[in-house]
Amino acid sequence: MISLRCVAFLAAGVAGQDCSGKGVTWGPGIAPPPAGCGSGGSGAPTGAGATCTNPTCSSPPCAAPLLGDVGCTTVSGVETYNHELLSAGQEIASNAHIYGPFEAGFTSQQQSIIENWGCSDASVAYDTEGGTDIGTAESKVSHLCNVELPRIVGNTYYGVVGPCGGHTGDYHFHRSFSCLYSETGGHSTKVGVIAGHNIYGKWEDYDNQRLPLLDACGAHIGPTPESSTAVYHYHAQDKAPFTVGCHGPSASGGLVSVATCRSLYSDCDNDGGSGTTIQTKTGSISYDRFCPCFDAAGSNMGTNIQELPALSSTEIYYTVDSNATTSLAGDSAASTTLLGSAFDDASGWGFSALLLTAWTFL
Repeated sequence: MISLRCVAFLAAGVAGQDCSGKGVTWGPGIAPPPAGCGSGGSGAPTGAGATCTNPTCSSPPCAAPLLGDVGCTTVSGVETYNHELLSAGQEIASNAHIYGPFEAGFTSQQQSIIENWGCSDASVAYDTEGGTDIGTAESKVSHLCNVELPRIVGNTYYGVVGPCGGHTGDYHFHRSFSCLYSETGGHSTKVGVIAGHNIYGKWEDYDNQRLPLLDACGAHIGPTPESSTAVYHYHAQDKAPFTVGCHGPSASGGLVSVATCRSLYSDCDNDGGSGTTIQTKTGSISYDRFCPCFDAAGSNMGTNIQELPALSSTEIYYTVDSNATTSLAGDSAASTTLLGSAFDDASGWGFSALLLTAWTFL
């Protein structure tokens, strides 16, 4: 079933011939142009294009744009490998676009890009509906084309997005931000702003290998390098939604549950809950296109939702052990342990004060 989001987007292009979204919501490496906007051209020079526009959310929680800017970066970075239009060593300027997790689709517009990934017949990877997150899209293409994505050959990186987490001439991030911060010290540094709240790299405490427990929007409440007082802020994630699932916090100022996130989007369950079966390199999955609300099991389907641990844990992080498994932080005597809870208003809990014990930002 074609997403209502896609239908509305295309209809707008036909009726008003609004071609302003080139390099933002359509163009090389993103999606075919709306009707009446030509063939899409070759794209703007790297780093050029539309100015990033940060959305606002005056009465949270709010839906984040499914295509286009969900926020903007505040620091620059340097690409480490050649990828599409970017060369190794080239700067990615600050105020770059931050997008949500979704690709708008792949068609013949992206034939040369798909072939460059190693796909001998690009058409097997075409997907006119779009609405799959970057990780799922990459795994799907990997399966259909029998290639490994992402992969590095020499100084070239092959993947739907580059090693820093973005792509195309009008550069926009979908994940990672790996070239915008260093994996050192304590809490990751700030990489951007999402509708008035800061977003940071993925670590709550790198030295102690602590990752944040996040709500459905991709945020939690705790101290940051800019604030010793606990504030609502986002972190990059290694799994969908990667950047943000929605704009929080909850109506009561706490964390946002998966169910609350889903209620913000008409695209969630707009097919009656049946979803789409997508074959990836690790097997088939049921997937709800253009629904950016992912549960603890990594599913964005509306059935058998497994609530995120952040909504019930008294901790704001979990520890990655030496065997690459994870466990909820439990050493309340540790000097960097943060205790507290921030639950969604739907669960009947409000934010309770965080106990900060000798937190040091390195």
